[in-house]
Amino acid sequence: MAIVISGTLLLACSDGGPGLQGAVSSAAALQPQARPSTITPSTTVAAQPAAMPATTTPAAARPIAPIPAVTTPVATTPTPPTTTTPAVTVSPVAAKPGLYISEVAANYRRTDGVSWMEVFNNSPQAIHLSDYRLRATGWNIATQDISTTPMNFDLPKVDIPAGGYFVIAGKFMPFLTNTDKSAYVSATVVANGSSKTYLPYWSDTEGFVELLTASDNKTADFVRFGTSAVTPQTPSAWSGANVAAFPAKPDYVTVATPDPLDSYDGSIVRLSSSFTASGSKSDWSRVAFSTPGGPNDVPANAIDSDKDGIPDSAKVQGGTFGGMDLYSLGARKGQRDIFIHVNYMSSATDIAVTPQKNALQMVVDAFSTHNIKIHFDVGNLFSSSVSPASFNLSGDVSHKVAFEKCTQILSSTATSNSDFTPDAGCSSIYKYSSGSFDVRRKPVYRFMQMASSQLASGAGGSSGIAELPGNKFLVTLGGSGFAPNNARLQTILVNFQGGTIMHEFGHTLGLHHGGFEDQNYKPNYFSIMNYMYQLNGLPANASGGNPLQRYYYTFNNDFNSPVPGHATAGSYRLCDLPEGPCNAVFKIDYSNGSGKSLDEANLLEADNIGRGSVNGAYLDWNLNGMQDPASYAYDYINGQTVMRDNDDWSKLVLAANPHQVATAGLEAKAGVRLDELRKRGMIALEQPPSVHLLKELTSLK
Repeated sequence: MAIVISGTLLLACSDGGPGLQGAVSSAAALQPQARPSTITPSTTVAAQPAAMPATTTPAAARPIAPIPAVTTPVATTPTPPTTTTPAVTVSPVAAKPGLYISEVAANYRRTDGVSWMEVFNNSPQAIHLSDYRLRATGWNIATQDISTTPMNFDLPKVDIPAGGYFVIAGKFMPFLTNTDKSAYVSATVVANGSSKTYLPYWSDTEGFVELLTASDNKTADFVRFGTSAVTPQTPSAWSGANVAAFPAKPDYVTVATPDPLDSYDGSIVRLSSSFTASGSKSDWSRVAFSTPGGPNDVPANAIDSDKDGIPDSAKVQGGTFGGMDLYSLGARKGQRDIFIHVNYMSSATDIAVTPQKNALQMVVDAFSTHNIKIHFDVGNLFSSSVSPASFNLSGDVSHKVAFEKCTQILSSTATSNSDFTPDAGCSSIYKYSSGSFDVRRKPVYRFMQMASSQLASGAGGSSGIAELPGNKFLVTLGGSGFAPNNARLQTILVNFQGGTIMHEFGHTLGLHHGGFEDQNYKPNYFSIMNYMYQLNGLPANASGGNPLQRYYYTFNNDFNSPVPGHATAGSYRLCDLPEGPCNAVFKIDYSNGSGKSLDEANLLEADNIGRGSVNGAYLDWNLNGMQDPASYAYDYINGQTVMRDNDDWSKLVLAANPHQVATAGLEAKAGVRLDELRKRGMIALEQPPSVHLLKELTSLK
């Protein structure tokens, strides 16, 4: 469960009642140490990655046997799914055989992070990547300074097959994991007895990327864009003007993530349909849709009419995205599609780490009424072959990873959005999303890791955590007492999973705990994003009497307060909650915004939660057990604020940064770069559930 109380909440009630302040104060001794609901963003990253191994002397040109990519152990990070992605076919191109730069992604994050580039093996035989070096500007992780001269970055010992693509990014954190299609690199410079670690760097306004042969440091390929004036090592490798800079994004959102491969805001590419290598800007096209690790098959003029982050061209029969056939997996033009790759952990005793099919279906059903199609992929958990109905988009490929008792996005002591180093004994979600998630999927799939706990002890705690906005979220319901072969616990688990998945997923779509704000527990905010409803479910009738029961249950269990009918804190039992998680029918939903605003200076109990009242239903704000006919002031939230609903469904941001290049035309017309207003994303932190709930779950074993 996720129970958070904003720092703006709660003074004593004007009538001497407990309010939330008194309730929380009395419950504080029972709750684990709480973290703030959000963390002030920061660009400082404490941990520094290790340097990559030195390159080897290139072998003479010859057919070579494949060398396995650098990966984590198979049990922890399985090979990314490949069964549904068509094999890459080498098309005739106006370029001699060799290794080429095929894509350079924009870095709108600038010194908040770094970006990535892709190479393509345009030859009939495998190529040793370590026979090459990457030359680029360097960015220092610790000090964030940018090198004044270009730097060389050694590349890993991996073979790129004939016609294959490979993605290279800066190793921002040590837990970022290489795969057979991607690797993270860095360079360490030692001077005056101290060392500095640099990552390859360019921005959206200027930069260059150069591929060198390691044996002689001569240019194998080069591209330069924007205002960069860097000359290639072999001067004849580039001629004429630069490729144009990336257009400004006036409302760019910097997603809080340590992984450079989470940046998909446009690229310059050599289109697969017209691959040339003239050493000039004519080889390159600017595209709105990045396609890492696969063919650059999305047209430069592609649009996203559904605003779901997937181009229309990939939603028609015969269309592809980076070589992937999304149409065959259910994507359709005119339908908003969201694909979610689901990893889960192996455990014979804790069923909470395994996704429940009915829980996933609850989420699918909630979105379907709004013309949003959710495509979950749990691999072969429910079916050994591709079956969208069984949430298998990978074929006979497992998404199961080895059990770890603790998985985190941020450390438990995080004071900023860049404290990504996990606690001792804990792993990072980014280890899994980088090491067991096919890089080709990253621009169009979100990533959900089903894990056990976020506590180093492995004990039950917060039910999840997510990027806000972003594309990754954790669900951590393990360690909370869910045992196999218990029908009641099985029902509760399905409902808890459904509510938590939709809640954490909602954060990645831009929703806060109060919809548009972090203020939690507003009864009139009738949404699964609200802690009052996340694990308790939404009553079928918002005008009836069951919203009052959520209010009572929250005070009694989460705020450790007596309520009418339950004189002792924690005595309101979970399975006594009407339409609650012990029932087979359990409603999860986002708010439609139809709730009336409720003013704490003038609360009328007959207004219920602001969505009407039937059969005498009311909201007992002051917990006196009876309906007060006249309005009164009640300081439920600090400062007698006005509690406002939010139209969640109309505010969902399916693609954090629009994949359009309309600003390019505006800039060309104006002759100047447009102003940019950069916004910083955050991590939506959650709080542990009531100790009463954890005890009750244990007692139900």
